[in-house]
Amino acid sequence: MNKFAHIELDENLFIEKILHYFYKVQNTYLESSFYIKTLNPLEKYIDLRLYENFLKERFSKLIFSIDLDEVNFDYNLWSFSDGTMDHSDELTKKRFEIENLSKEVFWANQKEVESFQKISRFDSFDDLIVPKEKVIYKMVNNPFFNSEAWINYYQDLLDLKFPSFSEKYSSGKKIIKYRQFKENLFLGIENDYSSCRKNFRKGYCEEPEYKLIIFEKISSKKIRKILIFNNFVNPLLHPPTISFGSFIWQKTWSKIGENTYKRDTGTRKLDIGDGNIKIYNLDIISEDLKKHAYFYYDLLYNTTKIYIDFIEESFVS
Repeated sequence: MNKFAHIELDENLFIEKILHYFYKVQNTYLESSFYIKTLNPLEKYIDLRLYENFLKERFSKLIFSIDLDEVNFDYNLWSFSDGTMDHSDELTKKRFEIENLSKEVFWANQKEVESFQKISRFDSFDDLIVPKEKVIYKMVNNPFFNSEAWINYYQDLLDLKFPSFSEKYSSGKKIIKYRQFKENLFLGIENDYSSCRKNFRKGYCEEPEYKLIIFEKISSKKIRKILIFNNFVNPLLHPPTISFGSFIWQKTWSKIGENTYKRDTGTRKLDIGDGNIKIYNLDIISEDLKKHAYFYYDLLYNTTKIYIDFIEESFVS
C-alpha cells in the first residue's frame, strides 16, 4: 500500500477488483484485452475462476508509487513468449485472431456502427506536392498522416466514450474533460497530443496519452491540481488492445521470404509535370485504423471504469 495525504492506494484491493472484472466479462468481446499480456493466447480458459492463483501471481507485480502530487505505477509483466521468433510469431498471430473475433462481435452492434460513421468522415492522409529531387527524402516519413484530423478524431472518441466527463477546461493546447468528484473537487481527463503530433510527422501512429487529474477550481479560469495520475490506463490491462503500431505493422508488412518482409503503406507517387511529384495514399489501412482506434477507446473506457472507481474509493478527503 502506498499512502499520501489525499489517497491510499492498496494494490491488493485493486487486484481483487480486477479479478471480479475478469470473471464478469469473460466470454464477452471485452475479454480480448486479457490476452495482450495477462493470459496465454494459445491456451483455452473455460472458467477463469479456476485460475485465480495464477492471475493473482501475474497481478502481484503491480506497484503504485506516489511522489508529492504525482501517481505512477510499475507493472513489469512481459506477455507470453519463450524468446524464439517462431513462437513469438505464433503468439502474435493468435492475439490478432482473438481481437478480430471480439471486433466482429463489437461491430455487430448497429449503434456503434452509426456512431463510428458520424465521426470518422475525414481524410486519414495528406496529399503532398514535392519537387522531384526531394521525393526520396520525403518518402522516409510516409505515410503522411492528416495529424490534426486524427487528433480531432481522438478527442471526439474521448467525448463519445467518456460521456460523464462532460465539462471542459482549456489551458493552451491542453483540454481537461471533467466531472464533479466531491463537494469542491473535480475529476478530469487531461489530453496531451504532443507526442502524437511528433510521431505523425515521422509517419508513425500511436495511442494518445492522457492523465487523470483531481483538482479544485480557484476561479472560472484557474485550477489547482491536487493529484495527477500520469498515465490514464488500467495498470493491469495496458494497453487494452493491440497497440496502434503493431496493428499498422500487421496491415502494412507482408512476408515474402524466410527472413524477408515487404512494407506497403499505400503511399503512391504521381508525376504531375513541372518537376513535381504528387504523393498520395490509397485506402489500404485508413478505414481499418479508424475502426481500431474506435475499438481501442471503447476498451479504454471499459477497462478504466474499475480503475476510476478504485481511485474514488481510495481518496481521502
